[in-house]
Amino acid sequence: MVEGDLLDLTLPSLLQALAREGSTAVLRLQRESDHGVVYFCEGVPVHARVNAVAGDDAIYDLLRWPDGRFRISRDAEPQPRTISQRLAIVVTAVAPRRPDNALAREASTAALSVDGQLLHDLLTLLTQLEQDRARLDEGRVEGGAVPALLLVTAVVNSMVALVTARCTDPGVQPSRVLARLAEEHPYTQLLGSDMNRISIATAADVLNTWKSDGENRAALFVDLCRALLDVLTFYGHIASTLFHSSREREEWRATFGVFVEGLWAAVRGAHVCA
Repeated sequence: MVEGDLLDLTLPSLLQALAREGSTAVLRLQRESDHGVVYFCEGVPVHARVNAVAGDDAIYDLLRWPDGRFRISRDAEPQPRTISQRLAIVVTAVAPRRPDNALAREASTAALSVDGQLLHDLLTLLTQLEQDRARLDEGRVEGGAVPALLLVTAVVNSMVALVTARCTDPGVQPSRVLARLAEEHPYTQLLGSDMNRISIATAADVLNTWKSDGENRAALFVDLCRALLDVLTFYGHIASTLFHSSREREEWRATFGVFVEGLWAAVRGAHVCA
């Protein structure tokens, strides 16, 4: 049994370490009067619960805990699958297993290294943004094309903020990135920048005043989202250059690729003609 404090070893690091080890285990967490638990089956998180909340929502709640205690026990009993496969991939960023590495060594390395902290920050952000992707995918964005476009923009700006805070190169500022991408994707010209953020004021005006049929308006929405995802992909690539270790870099690229693919699928499947 392994015990510790979340101030010393964060939950994302614990989830990633258990996944890499391929553990069948139960991770119990406590913060004041709140209790949480995550069950793993051969390295895959299958069930989570925080008080009366279960599944993906429980994982989201646990990732917001700034502190607390944890305890890991091996050989957990089988549990119903309440955690979606996509979220399991995002929160664990599964890399090739290395059975010769003990959990404590793996987790300590992640907690102490700069790359480990960067990976933790990036994966925590993706986990939070996964909720927005799910809203779009499940049709829980009301109001038509513009609110949906605003949601995608908020996802992009979250990545922009994280990268620009860590990179001093002026070439990563949104105004310069948009100018570069406009040569490859003409709809990027409808995007703008404001206070180091991506702005869709012009794009929203075009959508709001669109007089053509709904099918063409929906196609315009998809094209604008494609331009936004090009921006997101650019910043995801810049984030990968911040790593020193190839292992963390490849974990980030693989996990980020899964997220972008899911977001693009959600955009194409969205019903936003209204």
